[in-house]
Amino acid sequence: MTAAVTVKLHRTLYMQQALQEAGQAFAELASFEIVRDGEYYAVHIADIDAEVEGDLVAEFCNHALVHTWNRKRKTVA
Repeated sequence: MTAAVTVKLHRTLYMQQALQEAGQAFAELASFEIVRDGEYYAVHIADIDAEVEGDLVAEFCNHALVHTWNRKRKTVA
């Protein structure tokens, strides 16, 4: 397991539901705690599997951003 990381993601760019979905998608690789922090969501990522290649935090953020975009696009269409 690697050290824990906390990222702050602005609420205008990310939806909480999309962050939760991303956390579920990556649940086998790390643990995720999402907390609303003013204009941001603070996502605490811990217990990251040492066997994971690449940047799990970046992949999580990308996954959540795509799901946010898809959700927002459906509400506009």
